[in-house]
Amino acid sequence: MKKHNAIVFGLTANHVFAVASVMMDIKRLSRALVDEVVIIHDGISERDRKLLGAILPTRFIQYDFPLKSRRVLNSRVVRQFSKMVFTKFECLRLLDDYNNVMWLDYDVVVQGDVSELFSACDAGIKMMPGGLPVRGQLHGVIDEYDMDAEGICGCVFVLHDNLKNYDEMHKFCYEKLEKYAELLYLGEQAIFDFMIQDFRLNLIPIDVKVYSAHPTDIALAANAKIIHAYGQPKFWSGLHNNQWECNYEIWLQMGGSRYRPPTVIDRLLGKAKRLSYQMGVWK
Repeated sequence: MKKHNAIVFGLTANHVFAVASVMMDIKRLSRALVDEVVIIHDGISERDRKLLGAILPTRFIQYDFPLKSRRVLNSRVVRQFSKMVFTKFECLRLLDDYNNVMWLDYDVVVQGDVSELFSACDAGIKMMPGGLPVRGQLHGVIDEYDMDAEGICGCVFVLHDNLKNYDEMHKFCYEKLEKYAELLYLGEQAIFDFMIQDFRLNLIPIDVKVYSAHPTDIALAANAKIIHAYGQPKFWSGLHNNQWECNYEIWLQMGGSRYRPPTVIDRLLGKAKRLSYQMGVWK
C-alpha cells in the first residue's frame, strides 16, 4: 500500500549534517506533511542513519547509477557534479510507493510551512521556472529540442502519482543522459527540460521568490518559506544563518558526523580540476 507524502534528498555521505538540518526544519514547521523522508545516498554510516531516523521516519536507498559506459562516466557533467545529481530522476520511480514526492536540495533553510507544495494538481507535476533558456543548461545546441524555451530549476519540485507515464519518463531520463552526456552542463535540469518537451507536460510553477530566495537577498529572504544558498558559500562554509547553525549544533549534540572542511590538498585538486574543465581537458 502506498504511503502518502515523501520528501527526497540525494547526497554524498559527507553532507549528512546538511540534510539533518533541513529535516529538523521540516519536523518543526511541517511535521504532519511528511510520512517518510527518502535519502538516496552513496554510503551513509549506520550511526548517522539511526540519528536521521530519530528526527523523522527515514528510508535509505543506496544509489546504483545505471549507466556504466566510460563515455558517460568520463563526461564533464558527471566529473564536475558527480553522479549523485541524477538521483533526482529516481523521484519518478518513487511514485510507485508514494502518492506525492517532493525533491528538496539540502543547501536550504526552511522558514515556513511548505504544505501547499503537496496540494493536488491535474498536471501531476510542479517545477520551478529557471529564468534562463534551455540552451543555458548545455554546452551545445541539440536540434530536436526548443533551445529558446525556458528551462527549469531543479532545487525543488513535486511529482504526484496522477502524472501519466511516469515510469516511461524515468527510463527516458537515463536514455537521454546516455545519448547527450557530452553536451550537458546542468545535466539533470537539461534532461528534465527535454522530458517536459517530449511528454508535453503542463507544469504548475513553483514561485522562486517564495521557495528559493537567496539568503543574501534580504528583501526576499525575510518572507520566503525556503531560502536557498545556491552557489558559494554554503551555510556550513561561511554563510551565517542562526537557524541553520542552531540545527547543526543539535545534530552534533546527537552525535552526528560533523562538517569536514576541505583540506589544502582538496582545494588544490579542486582548482586543478576546474582549470582542466576550462581548458577542455575533460572530453
